[in-house]
Amino acid sequence: MSFSASLIAMSNAILDAICEHPFVEGIARGDLPKEAAIRYVSQDKPYLETYLRVFARAAALAPSHEDVADFHGRMALLLDGETEAHENLLRYAGVTARDIEDRPKLPTLHHYESHLLAAAAHGDFAELVAAILPCHHVYVEIGARLEAIVQENPRHPFAAWIRFYAQPDMRDATHRLFAMVDRKAAHFSPERARRVETAFLTSSFLEYRFFDMAYRGESWLPKEAMRDVSAP
Repeated sequence: MSFSASLIAMSNAILDAICEHPFVEGIARGDLPKEAAIRYVSQDKPYLETYLRVFARAAALAPSHEDVADFHGRMALLLDGETEAHENLLRYAGVTARDIEDRPKLPTLHHYESHLLAAAAHGDFAELVAAILPCHHVYVEIGARLEAIVQENPRHPFAAWIRFYAQPDMRDATHRLFAMVDRKAAHFSPERARRVETAFLTSSFLEYRFFDMAYRGESWLPKEAMRDVSAP
């Protein structure tokens, strides 16, 4: 078994939990609560800004010209933003991107950004790629599982969102990231392998938490303690 295959096997239970989460099930049925869609986009936009900066660090650490070029291509796509997927959610919710500007960052977003930035600051290339990977892997797998819904109903309210993540280019981009880790894995010490596994699994758990935060809401303090305190 390749190292990347072992990472996938370790995270399959998390992936299944994500696909069974009410947020993803709401996407599948077409009845996601509108506030969940709004909350998701309000947190995903700043997340992608951090993701862009982490990609820049990965490009700086990349061991080959091919890997540098790969990350520069990913950065170019992120600079354009995941507009198709975001616009689908906002259109469904009946709001615009301007309507949700300046919403505060919630704890899960803060945690996820901190994890990625720590991997970028202190991890090696393989550890950083492992931290980056679940965001790709999770959405590609969701797209693959939901693609049949759009084929049966092209007018599904989340057809654009599903198609965005089901496209072959997204899967190819994910495979390239796994291949980057596998090329390094032959030289892993047991300690280094554990660090890479931890980076991958932590991001996988945070992907679950991100959907849960978007669906259920989140606050920095209990509601009764928030009366006179503004979130950071």
